[in-house]
Amino acid sequence: MRHTHQLLILLLFFSCAGLRAQEKFNIRGVLPWHNFLSGPTAWNLEDYRNYLDECQKHGINFIGFHNYTGGGERYATYVEPMIKIEYKNILPQACFDNSLTARWGYLPMKVKDYAFDTGRVFPLPPGAEAFGSDASVTSSTPHEHYDKAQALMRNVLNLAHERGIRMAMGFEFGVLPPEYFSLNIMGDCFYWPGEANMVPNPRNPLAIELHYAVLDNILETYPDIDYIWMWLNEHSFMGVDVQRALQNPSFAEAYKTGVSYFEEVTDESARFVGVWALEYMKLTTEYLKSKGSKAQVILGGWGGGNQLPSILEGLNKALPRDVIFSCLNPDLGKAPQPNFLTDIARNRNVWAVPWLEGDDQLWHFQPRVEMMRDHVQLAARQNLDGVVAIHWRTEEPRFNFKTFSYFASNKKDDKTVEQLYEEYLTEEMGKKAAKALAPLLAQMDISQKHRYIVSPEYFAYSPEWGLLNEESIRFREHLILTAGQALKKVEGIQRENLERFIAMFRFELLLSEVDRAMLPAYRLKKNDRKSGKRSSRQAYESAYQSLMAAPIQEMFETYVKRVHSRGELGVLSSLNQRVWQEYNELKDYLER
Repeated sequence: MRHTHQLLILLLFFSCAGLRAQEKFNIRGVLPWHNFLSGPTAWNLEDYRNYLDECQKHGINFIGFHNYTGGGERYATYVEPMIKIEYKNILPQACFDNSLTARWGYLPMKVKDYAFDTGRVFPLPPGAEAFGSDASVTSSTPHEHYDKAQALMRNVLNLAHERGIRMAMGFEFGVLPPEYFSLNIMGDCFYWPGEANMVPNPRNPLAIELHYAVLDNILETYPDIDYIWMWLNEHSFMGVDVQRALQNPSFAEAYKTGVSYFEEVTDESARFVGVWALEYMKLTTEYLKSKGSKAQVILGGWGGGNQLPSILEGLNKALPRDVIFSCLNPDLGKAPQPNFLTDIARNRNVWAVPWLEGDDQLWHFQPRVEMMRDHVQLAARQNLDGVVAIHWRTEEPRFNFKTFSYFASNKKDDKTVEQLYEEYLTEEMGKKAAKALAPLLAQMDISQKHRYIVSPEYFAYSPEWGLLNEESIRFREHLILTAGQALKKVEGIQRENLERFIAMFRFELLLSEVDRAMLPAYRLKKNDRKSGKRSSRQAYESAYQSLMAAPIQEMFETYVKRVHSRGELGVLSSLNQRVWQEYNELKDYLER
């Protein structure tokens, strides 16, 4: 009888434990994205240590990384050095971007030239003149860039494992550094020309060898890596002439075999990409198996329009069940993951990838608490295995991160948006501030009226960035006034947090003022160039008066007051490289 009683207790214990386990996603992850100075591109090991500590505190058990490895459009020749694709003594140029590299709309600039002595807040290693990761700003050769970047990421892998966090290293398959297209032999069909890319033929021996070189480097550099994340390029429907591609016998054979998986895809280009992606995924899984690797394979990609979702169902039919599926939520995360993932999740592990922030507003506060709650809860209803949050900055989206991580571990909780904000603000700024500010932030979050504001780091700057309408101005003024009243009642760290909160919205107001003051000169210069004629003296004088009235020093000094993280230093660098440089160019133009 005693043994029976003990058995019942044990059964009850394991049953309860199982119920508790179901409250959590198996994978609760983050995807800090490299390419902008406000993200991990500029991080050092200490930044990763602090970040991973915060992840561990909030129940995160997975971290993933993506590498750009060439390709077209804004990152043409853009190769990130966490993976080294070396072949036939060719070592592609690669580095973590810094303030002296010119990509993604950043104009090169030394820290010593930053506006109004804002360079003083940037800690630089000895001899460095640029802001960025130490691995980047202390390297001068391609070998140094690779060696220091990979040493950094090996240490990150160790830090992650010490905290019980699994790690993925990822890259865009079939996207190669441009140096390798010098190896093409006429008539060999190493690649097909696309709209912006050269698209390798996955049946060509050279393309296969280069793909294996990528995988070998990951396994050699990160022998303890848990996952290899295979990314379908954002511009995967690349304008390849499908009928021309099918003139290659080896690919035509693959296409004949694989196209049946994509019968429901109506677009010819999409069917081509489906077969093309399938070939690369087969190469990957078979090669890793032959190498005895224990790393799991993840398929990932972008979630909008004719991108990964259109071919996912076909790939689900074709690929082994141990390949994990993931996909960025569409529309920069403003839309949730598609419902058909429910069906795919019946047969394999599927991860949703919501956005803590979109990269179209990386100078601005982006309240997404409701969005994070809803997208994670949808993933729970879809029976997905995991949720992984993409982001760049760490400070501005912290409320979004807390919400994401909370619901990743508490699938069925029903807290309201206002309740969540009140909890976060109470912790950071005290009860009185929280009571006053939580309803306002909840209103801002739920209405999403801020969506029209732009600060897209992937484009070159224009003074339309950050322009606020009258409603947005009044709302921010009210927020600042309310927070200012609460400021009288707090001290210590809570006061510091509240002061930074106020500075964040003051900066947004000042940026809008600076933009409006710059616009007349910007448009005048643009029209002069377009028409080939000079405008009237009066027009120049009016534009100059407007430009001189811009509160640009106040804007920079206000932003400095809120700097609390490496990501905010990245934004401050961007403001110098874009706004300050544009301001001076306009001033010089008008004075000439």
